[in-house]
Amino acid sequence: MRLKPQPATVIASLALFIALGGTSYAVTGGTSFAVKLISGSQLQDHSVSGVKLENHTVTGKDVDVAGFPTVPSAVFAGQASSAATAVNATNARSAITAKTATSAATATTITGTVRGSQVSGAVANATSAKTATSATTAATITGTISGSQVSGAVANATNATNATNATDATNATDATNATTAANSTTVDGDRLLNISEWSSSSTDSTLASNIAGLTLAMRCTGGDVDIDATTSVSSASYGMSAVANAVATGFVKEEGNFNTGTTVTTTNAAPSQLSFSYEQNGEIAAGTLTVFDDSGLCAAFGIAEYSG
Repeated sequence: MRLKPQPATVIASLALFIALGGTSYAVTGGTSFAVKLISGSQLQDHSVSGVKLENHTVTGKDVDVAGFPTVPSAVFAGQASSAATAVNATNARSAITAKTATSAATATTITGTVRGSQVSGAVANATSAKTATSATTAATITGTISGSQVSGAVANATNATNATNATDATNATDATNATTAANSTTVDGDRLLNISEWSSSSTDSTLASNIAGLTLAMRCTGGDVDIDATTSVSSASYGMSAVANAVATGFVKEEGNFNTGTTVTTTNAAPSQLSFSYEQNGEIAAGTLTVFDDSGLCAAFGIAEYSG
């Protein structure tokens, strides 16, 4: 019996022959051609366009980033995290310097103007807050802070030049309506004067000079303390009373006829408590003094309040 080859057998045998024959194959005419790969050196420069590349096949490691130029100016960076300098960044977090950033968290330095909308709540515990809308426990605040930026009163303002309505103003130059005003020069528009004078002289030692127009001086006269009063404005009024051992011992007064060039004297047995008041053209001075004679050394001390 003679075998007849099937078509499938013929095709399979031909494929096996070609595979065993290596990288060459035969075509009509008997010429063999080798199959070779094309290397990059065989491509003409700029001959392959981007559309010939499969999407997402060129990765970072395939690109020489050192050959890229530096971006000259990034006007608006979406987010700069841990940057050394972030200028005009929408969000600069942990940046050493964040200039005019919308949100700058834990930045060492914030420069420029910080608007209220850029601050969440208050600028808490800021070492230096310039033109901040609200700064809580800030060590230094520069620029102008308006009344609307301060919650309530400025409490515990120490050494303030001008503390109006302060809860506690210590050593303030001008402390108006303060609850506590220690060592302030001016309180509620009036001036304060501390008086303390020791002298054994029988000639005048000045206690107060021209307070609202009144000048007081002390003389030590053998067991008594004399207080001399003069005025820089005529037609003034003046009065002084003395109390010794809980008994009123003297009172002098000038009702609108205390004139310049006139001296009004009170002689006070030491020790005594003195009270005085003075007025001219609406300007007022008043105060209290304690006087005594310590074996020929006289003393006068107290406090005076006066307008002007």
